[in-house]
Amino acid sequence: PMPQLVDCDDLTGRSYYNHRQSIMASRQEGLTKTYNRFHKKDEKSSDIAELRRLHVEMDYAVAAAYGWTDLELGHGFHETKQGIRYTVNEAARVEILDRLLELNFQRHDEEVKKGLAEVKKDKPKTKTKKAGAAKTLSMDFG
Repeated sequence: PMPQLVDCDDLTGRSYYNHRQSIMASRQEGLTKTYNRFHKKDEKSSDIAELRRLHVEMDYAVAAAYGWTDLELGHGFHETKQGIRYTVNEAARVEILDRLLELNFQRHDEEVKKGLAEVKKDKPKTKTKKAGAAKTLSMDFG
């Protein structure tokens, strides 16, 4: 499900993109090296700190576009399946996945009512709240 887009999302995303491009150009690094430094806990350079700050700002802008202004994302260095990453905390990750799953079910129900989709016989539970959602829908929101 896609959120409602607002002008601040575009500005936030553009600021993030421009700053990342500036880092890559000034350091002569590609995306992989830049993000390896982004996720490295002992990386303290001001350009990467700013990229992290812009990333947090962008995550909150996206959450707000979904109407999820109540979410505390808990950004920091957290253990993931990919190792330590600068990302949202586990509770926020699971909550995001649960909310996206619920939106997906809502959209499907709307499509069924309009005759655009078929009714599925075995609809999974809409709320998973625990590790089930995290295991079923593994994503890195960092």
